[in-house]
Amino acid sequence: MDENFRPLDASLRRKLRDIVRIVPRVYGFLWQVTPGYFTISCAIMVVTALIPAAIIYMTKVIVDGVVEAASGGGDWTDLVTPVAVVFGLWLVETLLGTVSGMVQSMLSERVQFAARELIVEKAGSLDIAFYENPKFYDQLRHAQDQLYQVTGIVWSSIGLVRSGVGLTAMAGLLTILHPFAIVVLFVTVLPSLLMQGFFARLWFDFDTHWVRNYRMLDYLQRLLTSRDSAKEVRIFTLKDALVARFRGFRESQLRAYLRMQFRSMRVRTGLDIVSLAGVASIWAYAVYQAALARITIGDLTLVFNAAQQARSQLNALVGSGGQIYEEALLATRFFDLLDLDPQSVEAALTPPPANPAPTPKPMTRGIEFRNVSFKYPATDKWILRDVSFEIPARSKVAIVGENGAGKTTLVKLLSRLYDPVEGEIRFDGGDLREYDLSELRRDVAVVFQDFFRYDLSAADNVGFGEVRALDDRDRIQAAAKQAGAHDLIEALPKGYDTVLGRTFDEGVDLSGGEWQHLAISRAFLSDAQVLILDEPTAALDAFREHQLYEQVAELSANKTVVFISHRFSTVRMADFIVVVEDGQVTELGDHETLIKHGGKYAAMFNTQAARYR
Repeated sequence: MDENFRPLDASLRRKLRDIVRIVPRVYGFLWQVTPGYFTISCAIMVVTALIPAAIIYMTKVIVDGVVEAASGGGDWTDLVTPVAVVFGLWLVETLLGTVSGMVQSMLSERVQFAARELIVEKAGSLDIAFYENPKFYDQLRHAQDQLYQVTGIVWSSIGLVRSGVGLTAMAGLLTILHPFAIVVLFVTVLPSLLMQGFFARLWFDFDTHWVRNYRMLDYLQRLLTSRDSAKEVRIFTLKDALVARFRGFRESQLRAYLRMQFRSMRVRTGLDIVSLAGVASIWAYAVYQAALARITIGDLTLVFNAAQQARSQLNALVGSGGQIYEEALLATRFFDLLDLDPQSVEAALTPPPANPAPTPKPMTRGIEFRNVSFKYPATDKWILRDVSFEIPARSKVAIVGENGAGKTTLVKLLSRLYDPVEGEIRFDGGDLREYDLSELRRDVAVVFQDFFRYDLSAADNVGFGEVRALDDRDRIQAAAKQAGAHDLIEALPKGYDTVLGRTFDEGVDLSGGEWQHLAISRAFLSDAQVLILDEPTAALDAFREHQLYEQVAELSANKTVVFISHRFSTVRMADFIVVVEDGQVTELGDHETLIKHGGKYAAMFNTQAARYR
């Protein structure tokens, strides 16, 4: 709603600063991506800008020649050359137009792919804290939506140059009538130039204001078309309610869009009438001069054509200028994302030291949580409060507690998806923040309960556990065997090359338990010193889970294993157990010790055991 827009900035210096900041950067980006196509496109546009003026001048020569020949003062054969020149110019213009279209298409494709690559690379490099912030999704949506503006600035800028060259040529032709004709054209078209900037800013603010609405429409569409939500949409008969909401958001946005279009149309129509009046006055003066025999019929034809062409070129010049400003405003969103400061969001990871230390290999002392407190970004609730405990190297540790106690948060901190708000986590005596992040992540392998299912090949689903081993099929198969996934993969239509999931036509879907075996295979493939299992076996029955954890313990003798599970038949296997209640560690010890202690752990164990009895 435009009444809620921030006040429009009428400062010409502000507008020019926007353009000066972005346009050179766009050209630098294009030159880096595709210098050849860029150079060819610029050259073609400049040449084609001069052709209309040449055709108009040759038309004057032909008309004057016809008049002279008809009066008996000239030879018809003298007209062959100018007519041939005109046809030649048309042919060149047509050929260059075809080549230009192909070149622009290739340039646009290259630039779009390069820009998309930069976006995904930037998004992938940001801390997970950004993905907890709704404003980041607005910024990401803006950047993705404005990719085409990057090439748009180039075409508008080249169009500006082309219109300028063409206008200069037309202005030179109009001097045959009177130099003041050029002034009339500029004065009548000048208001359009001022309004271009006004409406560019208005549309920019419109897009900014309605971005949440765009995202809501996208979300509702996903709910109605996604496989993940399809079951509940049908079970709870949500279709009509969701479609009604979609229609409501759409209609409110369309009404606002229509108001903007009408506002723009009224202003532009008035300005077009003013510019047409300027052309009409030039034509009238030219007719008057021809009637007095002060200019030839060919000159009159030239003025008619040149005046109309000059108006078109001037409008195009003004339009290109306004378009550049509008596109520069929109393209700022693409570059703003690329320039996004990794520390600009709450709970972003602490920047690494100038010379980050390598993680100790092998780890000998273990891991220590020292007075760790944590709360998620944009919340006031402490998830962990003053947590302290140690995990000895090569031990098998279970973390238990009720839902929401903070167990998964401990895992996220240990794998350094987040840093503690207070306190520190020490890896073999050194603060996690002192180590090289990439190397630390290779030393801590995690399988979350909500692990991701890659709709790619089975080999990729296992191989992503160690990207350096993606092409090592022997290692991938060995990891799958350790996790009990090898037989199910071999039974697939193309074995390890079978595409999984339902995203692609050839995809084969798996059961929840089968997907979990693949996720655990990823962890087995890793060379990590620490293996964390955050309830990844929830889809397995108690017997298979216990069997799998026994296998994990056997195959991970030289690793430190941390696992979260609600099944105490599995938990009792641990060397020692950490009990978490309301964000604090309340009990530590092995199974027998905690049972004798008679605290929270004993109560949870006895409650679960009673169900089986």
